[in-house]
Amino acid sequence: MSEVINWSIRVWLLFIFLNGAILISVGVALSDSFLALIALALFALTLFFSFSSRLHLIASTQYLSVGKAEIEACFIKEVIPLNESEMKFERSSGLNPRAYLALRFWVKGGMKVLLDDPRDPTPYWLVSSRRANEFKEYLGK
Repeated sequence: MSEVINWSIRVWLLFIFLNGAILISVGVALSDSFLALIALALFALTLFFSFSSRLHLIASTQYLSVGKAEIEACFIKEVIPLNESEMKFERSSGLNPRAYLALRFWVKGGMKVLLDDPRDPTPYWLVSSRRANEFKEYLGK
């Protein structure tokens, strides 16, 4: 089972309008050819940021992989799906500083993956996800 969290429409619109504002503010003082070069550079940077900020979640019977972190399924004690209000609490006053965070602000829900690994001081992973209930069922925790 897998999930890829990409930018939402709101984030894309934010970057489009931000790039437009940069082009308007700088375009007054520059030539058209140089302005086109800056527009291409901004477009390339936007694409780079959109691909580099994607979050990959992969679950199998042997492991759970979130971004670059991976843990064996035998060390997962429980998967707790979180709605928007629960996720807000967990991201703020309910946060344990030792927790592993894989959050994307444009995703409202997520899951809290409780760990039971005596060698690892990380108590849990807090992960943004739109399919937290499916991960819970798939991992059987």
